Amino acid sequence: MNGLGRSALLFGFTAAIWFIDDASCYVQEHNFTVPIRSRINKITPLFGLDKGGLVKVDMEVAAVGWPRKPPPPWLNIYLVFFNLQQWYEYDLRSFIPSNDYTYACQNDDLECVSLCSLPSVRRFQVWGSPHLTSRKTSVEFETNERTEYTIALLTCAASAHDDTINVEMLVEMLNPGNQHLSVEQIPLQGMYWTLVTAYLLLLVAAVYCLRNGFNGLLLHKLLVGAMCIKLLELVCNLVYYRNLAITGEDVTALFQGTKFGSICADAAFLGMLLLMSLGYTITRESLSRRERQLFWGFFSLYGLFGLLHSVCTSPIYCQGFLLAFYVVKFLITFCIIVAMNANIERLRVGNLDLPRPFTPTQLYLKLLIFHNIRWAFFAVLIFPILLMFVEVAVLSWEQSWVGPLLQELLYLCVFLLIAHTLRLHKPPPDADAAEEEPLTGAGGAAEEGGGER
Repeated sequence: MNGLGRSALLFGFTAAIWFIDDASCYVQEHNFTVPIRSRINKITPLFGLDKGGLVKVDMEVAAVGWPRKPPPPWLNIYLVFFNLQQWYEYDLRSFIPSNDYTYACQNDDLECVSLCSLPSVRRFQVWGSPHLTSRKTSVEFETNERTEYTIALLTCAASAHDDTINVEMLVEMLNPGNQHLSVEQIPLQGMYWTLVTAYLLLLVAAVYCLRNGFNGLLLHKLLVGAMCIKLLELVCNLVYYRNLAITGEDVTALFQGTKFGSICADAAFLGMLLLMSLGYTITRESLSRRERQLFWGFFSLYGLFGLLHSVCTSPIYCQGFLLAFYVVKFLITFCIIVAMNANIERLRVGNLDLPRPFTPTQLYLKLLIFHNIRWAFFAVLIFPILLMFVEVAVLSWEQSWVGPLLQELLYLCVFLLIAHTLRLHKPPPDADAAEEEPLTGAGGAAEEGGGER
């Protein structure tokens, strides 16, 4: 398998990993209807709470129908608080209700009935003897261990009963210091503040160089544009997590803004690499009509499918949009690999028509640009695979924030590498370069190659 095939295979495996920062705070209202046979109903996702964290629950249960009536008197309902170890040791995931006819708790057996007596961190009976007087319950308590927790609702009755109940619930989980973020998400605020500052400093340096007549203006505008969009993505993430930490409210507009910002930043980054790999402003000043059509076509589809996947709610459509998104991303990546390797080889052997004469030093610098871009692109491709193994084998749940940090540091290092390669800071004048004899494209480069052979 040649280098192109290996690169394509590598991307095919990497495409299976799509890193999206999930929100991790909990202040949420619930209103749902469940059958009594479901036995166990998970209310909240696993949420990291420190020692001394606060849990508040206000809930009301009623029989289905209007006007609202109390649940049947023979039904016992429990609000249960499990920690991470209990959730996995009891294998409670296998008892989450589903439409599968093989679901264990559709029938009355001892295993399902025993769910109602499993040990837990906290357990509150919200309906059933002797608590038949009120349908409303308020619960508040503090945690005594630093770990992840989840809340579940247990309905305990013989499976011969096929009744359903309605539950209205307000759940709030707070870490010490009135912190709404989960333990493993708290460092993200400081991380995004630091990254925003770093990109601002880098952009200030880039704009200063551009305003001082730096050569290769179009090439540097590509880099500055990609960094600006990346900065906007980081600002969106910072605003989103800052709002979560203060209010605990998962604002849909802010969350969609982070997803849209991620799509735009990735598109700008890939677009910059594709234009550079095509030699735009490096070996030629413009693209052909067909190249422009393919470029805008690819990235229009990339943005469209990415946006549709970010806002869709139907699992079937979401899978289709995600598949189309990855197909377009694979095609863009394939084009980058082909164009970059082709330009490197043509520059190396001198089989490239250059628009104006270049000295040997200038040709060497162009080759250096392509080589460094290729290494940066290879790092972006392989890093998600390495990060997956690190998250599974090295990092604990409390250190999951390290994954996004390493990913953002990778992109920052890639921008710095490309900026250094393109001489983002104004290089000192080279007096010797003016004395070199210019080469006229293919002929001169071929003679140099022949001399080396």
